[in-house]
Amino acid sequence: MSVRSFAILFAVAMTAALFAAWVTIARDTGSGLRGNGELMFPDLAGRVNDVRTIKVMRANFVSTVEGKEKDGSVAWSLKERDGYPVPIEIVRAVAAGMAQLRQIEAKTARPRLYSRIHVDDPKTSKESKAALVELFDTRGASMASLIVGLDKAGILSIGDIYVRRPNEERAWLAHGKVPVPDKQVGWLNQMIVEVDLPRVRETTLFVPGEEPLRVFKKTADDRDFTLEGLPKDRELKELFGAEDISRAIQTLTFEEVKRAADLGFDLSSQPRARHVTFDGLILEVWAREVEGKLWVAVKARPDPESADPAKVDKAKIEAEVRKIGAVTDGWAYTLNDFETRNLKKTMANMTQPRDAPKAESKDAPKAKSNGAPKAN
Repeated sequence: MSVRSFAILFAVAMTAALFAAWVTIARDTGSGLRGNGELMFPDLAGRVNDVRTIKVMRANFVSTVEGKEKDGSVAWSLKERDGYPVPIEIVRAVAAGMAQLRQIEAKTARPRLYSRIHVDDPKTSKESKAALVELFDTRGASMASLIVGLDKAGILSIGDIYVRRPNEERAWLAHGKVPVPDKQVGWLNQMIVEVDLPRVRETTLFVPGEEPLRVFKKTADDRDFTLEGLPKDRELKELFGAEDISRAIQTLTFEEVKRAADLGFDLSSQPRARHVTFDGLILEVWAREVEGKLWVAVKARPDPESADPAKVDKAKIEAEVRKIGAVTDGWAYTLNDFETRNLKKTMANMTQPRDAPKAESKDAPKAKSNGAPKAN
């Protein structure tokens, strides 16, 4: 037997031994009823691919994730967010998590104690911190229903949660995870677009009632962005004030999302911001204020007048445009406070008289990635 084969066999044996020990511990503690590590939903494992709806009820909101056949596969979306796409990874984690839950130890059957382990029914308790998770098949028939409660703390309880079937009084400690998002937007990939900052050549802001504001680099090797037209007697208020305008598309994420058509967006009008890269991409952002919130729509297109056409990979840029469009077409978003302020910058509010104390950029978000369109 090879060293690698032995290592794999040893790991499998250790996992089985730990599971057996852990079930034994569960049998020796707690209430009178014991679980034997049996699946909570034995029929679900073989039918998990038949799941077409996941409904999660919390005390103050409901999330309905729906799957529809499209081009030979199932596309998932969130009903409460106008059908915005839901990543398959999140759906799979919840559905498979339900299918893999195993009963370990019986817990309380007293309703007055449910709230202590978060298994009180969110349908009837406004204070409940539980999630009622329901799975439905292609015909709309119920496949599984479970109140998912508190994770159990402790070294020997890693991967254990308290649960209760809605039609049963008895709560259980179960082994497994059902990673249900704690808010509706948590079902979504909130990344709109990622474009590495070194790619950006210039950004122009078109704030209504103001002169266009342009920040730029002459070459890709330039370290800093220059604010065009900066008066000699003024300077930037913030050290990275110019760069932050272009930094917006490095990791542009949203807070809320709606159909752009419902908010009256007209993408044939002047955009609020236009970002241009050295390698032939234009990313434009439109903005509309609705009920006190600034909403934005985003669209990508190839740059027909690239500064260095010889270095432009047209096929690559066109593929990037399609990838971004698959996320942004037809949608509008609200942004975090930092990005919203950047879209409202003017020469007057981002500069100050020379020799005044400079500040660092406020609330700049840290770079992050979660699988959204990323330019290479």
